Amino acid sequence: MTWPDDPARAQIVAAVAATSLIGTPGLLEWDRREDLGRQAWRRFSVLAEGGDLTSLTKAPAIGAGGIIYVDRTYNLTVYYEAGKHRQSLGKDSDAMTDDAERMVGALCRMDYDTPTTGLELLHPLSWRISDLPNGALSLEITLAAKVRREL
Repeated sequence: MTWPDDPARAQIVAAVAATSLIGTPGLLEWDRREDLGRQAWRRFSVLAEGGDLTSLTKAPAIGAGGIIYVDRTYNLTVYYEAGKHRQSLGKDSDAMTDDAERMVGALCRMDYDTPTTGLELLHPLSWRISDLPNGALSLEITLAAKVRREL
């Protein structure tokens, strides 16, 4: 789960939305359940999970007003409706691979400001192309993060 005021998530969403991809339209954040339609070939969502505190040595001060570092995973999912090449899975997988490489590159070059986002470390773990039950395809990119949170 995630929450709307997670500054690290907001920074990731901004970096993904600003990624220059081949073809139009660009990426749009999918924040409600509806068909993508003709206005959007691809939409994305970013969800956060985790919060694992692996060691108390990573939490220099715990308590009211203290700081804690948590390991968090952000899952970036791009949804493709019907396919850009009208159900040609081979051409779509090439386009999705290119999309994944461009998004990962944008995330690696992302300029994040630690004091305002709390993001200490962010790196991609893996990405994969999946079939959805409705016949559409999705691209899933997993990002590992170390986030500083005030309690």
